[in-house]
Amino acid sequence: MTRMCASDTMLLEAAASEAISAAWWERVDLEASRPGEGHAKLILDKAAELAFSPIGRDQLMSLALEKGVRDPGGPEPLVETSVPPAERMVIAKRVFQHAPHRTSETEALVAKIEKRNARQLGRDTRYDLLPQRMRQEAALQEVLWDHPAIPAGDDVRLAMFCSVPKLLERSEALSDDWPWRILSLWIAPVIGRDAS
Repeated sequence: MTRMCASDTMLLEAAASEAISAAWWERVDLEASRPGEGHAKLILDKAAELAFSPIGRDQLMSLALEKGVRDPGGPEPLVETSVPPAERMVIAKRVFQHAPHRTSETEALVAKIEKRNARQLGRDTRYDLLPQRMRQEAALQEVLWDHPAIPAGDDVRLAMFCSVPKLLERSEALSDDWPWRILSLWIAPVIGRDAS
């Protein structure tokens, strides 16, 4: 069995738990806003849509939405933290048979992940948290791209794999410039300009 380091295991478990909670709230919201409609079909449609996303958290949300419809009280974890290397190898071989992934697509994916994390952190949050979140996203992408449980197709898995080094590069760049961002937020009100 492949063993992940403890921090990757905790990250995956936390992200899976977050996805399960978000899926539950998604269902509650849907049932409240559209009483009497075929909720299961709408939820499964959203799960299928998220399966095309190269963002690891979207893949987990897809699994959580589907599990919430098909096996809501099941004891099974959303994803196993230990997967036999042979299963991952089969997926990796299949994924690497695809044509090379375009750098522009990878950069757009990294920008999308950064924007999502920045939005979740909020404008007034400490800027040193964004590089940390980007490193966590890189770790999650690395753990999930060849995980047999996620519904992603091979092209989506390739995008996830290719994003890992770029996410780490972006995290480093953000780590280097966060003091200047804080300074610009402090100076902006003084000189009357927008800091963003």
